Amino acid sequence: MSHKKSLFLAIGMVVSSLVFGQSNSLQLTSENLSLFTVSVNGMRVASDASAMQEITGLQTGQAYNCLIDYVDDAFEDVRAQVVLNAQNDGASGIYSYTVPAFFQGTFRFDGFAATSGGQMGIGGLPDMSMNVSIGETSLNVSLGSGQQVIEAVEQVVQPTQAPAQPQAEPEPEPEPEVVYVEGYSGQIGCEHPVDESRFKRMMERISDEAFSDDQVAMAKQIMRTNCLVIAQLVEILEEIAFDEGQLELAKFAYDHIYDLENYWEVYGVFSFSSSKEELEEFIDSQH
Repeated sequence: MSHKKSLFLAIGMVVSSLVFGQSNSLQLTSENLSLFTVSVNGMRVASDASAMQEITGLQTGQAYNCLIDYVDDAFEDVRAQVVLNAQNDGASGIYSYTVPAFFQGTFRFDGFAATSGGQMGIGGLPDMSMNVSIGETSLNVSLGSGQQVIEAVEQVVQPTQAPAQPQAEPEPEPEPEVVYVEGYSGQIGCEHPVDESRFKRMMERISDEAFSDDQVAMAKQIMRTNCLVIAQLVEILEEIAFDEGQLELAKFAYDHIYDLENYWEVYGVFSFSSSKEELEEFIDSQH
């Protein structure tokens, strides 16, 4: 084996041991605070039910299929895939996710805490530099700050190579425009309102509640993790029997409406002018 191949093999072993030896923890918390156990890739990893579960020993860059098994039969079990690298460039540490009360096919990322220990560079690698020499070849390796750089200095004359011609980067294709409310171009209060099929399931959950107070509570729980258009909010408010509950929900929903400048359409739901006046005062206080 040549000196150069031996040197690159040695450096490769050092880099691999740093990159692939990282281990992470995954914290999952149920937003509805219902107790659950969890299975990862088909293996149950939590025998005791809890509202928060932590799974350790997970590797950066690996995809993990998680099953949330609720103890309370009122909540359906949910499945989602988690990849522990998208948020932090491969750094190791503790990833925190919430299982939304109204599940939409994915967990909500809450934050990341790097593993305590030595000074770490971007990407979870320790900041380090080293020089290695074999025969007539010397290399300098720097790891950290988001870079992996290997520089080689030859002590013998090497044939000159023509520089590679730069390749023109393809122009990105424009993203298709999505129209959520026809003709609307005003202020946006939240992004990506739910589609009609999802909204239909929301209305079914709200309608299943027997009392007005329970309907308001269920609607709030749903809105915490969803964005609506004003027409959808009006439909929910019309399901509520009394002005008091309608007013409470209309105030809560203000931060969860896409076409915010259409909010005036809510006033037509109320039976009493006092409710309209109170809602108007509330909206004025938000500006």
